[in-house]
Amino acid sequence: MADKNTNKQELIIKTAMQLFAVKGSSSTSMQEIAELCGISKGSLYLVFKSKEELERSIYMHCFRMIHDPLQREEQQSRSSPREKLRNQVEILLTHVYELREFLQRQFQEVSGRSGDEVPEWIRKVNAPLLLWFQSKLNTLYGPAVLPYTGDLFLFADGMIHAYIRLIFGQESQVAISRMADHLVDLLDIVAAGLSGGRQEPLITESVLESWMSGQEDSRRRSPLQLIKEMRATLSSSAPSGSPGADDGLESLAILESEFLMPEPRKAMIRGMIANLQAYPAVHGELETLQKLVSPYIPNPCGFLQERGADT
Repeated sequence: MADKNTNKQELIIKTAMQLFAVKGSSSTSMQEIAELCGISKGSLYLVFKSKEELERSIYMHCFRMIHDPLQREEQQSRSSPREKLRNQVEILLTHVYELREFLQRQFQEVSGRSGDEVPEWIRKVNAPLLLWFQSKLNTLYGPAVLPYTGDLFLFADGMIHAYIRLIFGQESQVAISRMADHLVDLLDIVAAGLSGGRQEPLITESVLESWMSGQEDSRRRSPLQLIKEMRATLSSSAPSGSPGADDGLESLAILESEFLMPEPRKAMIRGMIANLQAYPAVHGELETLQKLVSPYIPNPCGFLQERGADT
């Protein structure tokens, strides 16, 4: 009975993947999946209670397709650490190629969703991946390269995404095995250049730690959303022993008008963030706001450093 249920699950998953690859998950109904499987809609719901559960099972099916052979390669005793990494890159790209029609459609759909609609487990994949990558770097190049873990992760991640675009492009004539060789060769060059030079890491240790702990805010809120949340907090009650809420609300109104301008004024944003530090009730949103604007306005008011010192 267990084997029969497993076979039915696999049939449904593979059928749904075919439909999702053509139409996308949002445009595919459970009725269509059931009909193509040759079962009733009721029988389908006995296996998967909802479309969301089916989608999660599909993602996990794809994850296992890639993860299991990667793990087998990791345990391969006959390969050197560098050979293992090179082979793992080839395994990853090969399975992406096999799943390319389905994955390409899913990437298109996910890119059109808001941050809150992206599955939580997808957002949290980076933490264990970073730990694994750091261990690889230590084995391959030694501890001197570890301060550049974040930089090298960005480099390798960007190159893999570039290879995937080549794989998705029908005109690509580059062999996957050559891509794997190419990435490891480039990683050798970049790692040697960083560890032997005086370049400061782009990704600081504190940022890397937040990535690895998975504690970064998973909600992708815009500055205007954060201002709305802070306005609601200040409107409900003024913090005890602090200036009246009116001054804070005025600062928020000025911030909002700045973010709506084609070219927000950096000095004005710094000043309003400084004013809002007087309201502890909004410090959480204010810290998130600073993270959002920090690429445009590095370290506005030093708020992150002050908060870090308190903790």
